[in-house]
Amino acid sequence: MSKQNVEKMLKSELESLNTRIDQKIIKGLSYARDAKQHKYLLARIAQIRKASRPAFFQKFSFVPTLFF
Repeated sequence: MSKQNVEKMLKSELESLNTRIDQKIIKGLSYARDAKQHKYLLARIAQIRKASRPAFFQKFSFVPTLFF
């Protein structure tokens, strides 16, 4: 499976999870477990995006922070 397909699948799962969390908030139920899964999915998407950046940007990603 390509990185794009995995990212698309994770985004779809994230949207579904957001809906489930919203419903639990409305009903006044605990959503701690769903929140942990949400955090994991966001981290996984960030990891995939970071890995798919060209090597040039990975090497010099610190440069913009040096200049104010």
